[in-house]
Amino acid sequence: MTFIQAYEQMWLNYTNFRGRANRPAYWKAVAVNLVLSIIFLFVTGHSSIASTIADLYSLAAFVPGLALTIRRLHDTNRRGWWWLIILIPIAGPITLLVLLAMRSYPSENEWGSPPTLGGPLKY
Repeated sequence: MTFIQAYEQMWLNYTNFRGRANRPAYWKAVAVNLVLSIIFLFVTGHSSIASTIADLYSLAAFVPGLALTIRRLHDTNRRGWWWLIILIPIAGPITLLVLLAMRSYPSENEWGSPPTLGGPLKY
């Protein structure tokens, strides 16, 4: 799966809070999102319209990103509610980052079979 395909899957599955998302698909989508955010950051310094567009993009990307994060947590055999650990100062974001970087649970779990690495994601 390419970076663009992973990013596209994030948007296509924006309301899907079930299933699993493997590590490469998650981090590729996050990387594209990060690059776009950096581009918006540089552009917003020059225009209030660009700043508004960047804010709208951030709002629009929140739910798809959250759904993808929850599917990634499912892939590590954890409940999606673990994303709330980010609310704990300092330790929370670090813990969430570690959980998201963990290997996929190797066999079927409550949220389905492991997604394949080469082919399309199973949601």
